[in-house]
Amino acid sequence: MTKITSIILYGIGIYLFVVLLMFVFQRSLLYLPSKEKLDPVFYSHTGLKKVNLTTSDGLVLSSLFKGPSNKQQNTLVVFHGNAGHIGHRVDKFRPYLEEGYGLLLVEYRGYGENLGKPSEDGFYKDGKAALDFLSKQKISKHQTILYGESLGCGIAVKLSTENKYHSTILEAPYTSIAEVASKHYWYLPAKWLVLDRFDIISIIKNIKSPLLVIHGEEDNVISIEFGIKIFNSAPKPKEAFYVKEAGHNNLYEFNVYEEIVSFLEKVK
Repeated sequence: MTKITSIILYGIGIYLFVVLLMFVFQRSLLYLPSKEKLDPVFYSHTGLKKVNLTTSDGLVLSSLFKGPSNKQQNTLVVFHGNAGHIGHRVDKFRPYLEEGYGLLLVEYRGYGENLGKPSEDGFYKDGKAALDFLSKQKISKHQTILYGESLGCGIAVKLSTENKYHSTILEAPYTSIAEVASKHYWYLPAKWLVLDRFDIISIIKNIKSPLLVIHGEEDNVISIEFGIKIFNSAPKPKEAFYVKEAGHNNLYEFNVYEEIVSFLEKVK
């Protein structure tokens, strides 16, 4: 065996080892939960209260809820992104509370103080538990707005293909986690290694609710090309709001709230 051959084989071995590590620890890269306790300081003076959502596989998920100000007002169900916990989203969604909207901030398994391990199938069960909870609160589907934030878009779209809701809002959506992984880890066969695929592009055509897509043109986490592709593949009625200078986490600094409320007021 020549020295060059040995070097090549050594390099291949290192590459395969990196691929193996990425496969084994992929969920640690995708899910970045904060295990911080949901202290009341996060939601004081908002009217939000802790509630329990019971999943079909027996988990009890601590989440935050406030009902709408009147029977005519709608309720947002928020499926947040992959990092932190729901306490970090309270200020972002505070304007909806002040406008009288109901708000359910859904906390996933394995996030905050909740037991369980994050997974695509598990998150879907968590989403179903949230909708079951709203049903028990006598909040109808036509008064329920599904709001997906980043990773949460996959849950919102999946649920929106099963029933018609007032509307569905996708903030920084992606086509699939596999395609996002391929873009970030172009040097690896990431597309074939992903376990939790959240394959939105294959089901968006089946969405039953009016759709609003919001995306920052400077988003370097989930490229706007994915958001545009989702919007173009979705059925009507639909609207899109692309924000020229916004990135992934600062969309609400660019009058996004006003655009969303305008969209919601059009939907009957």
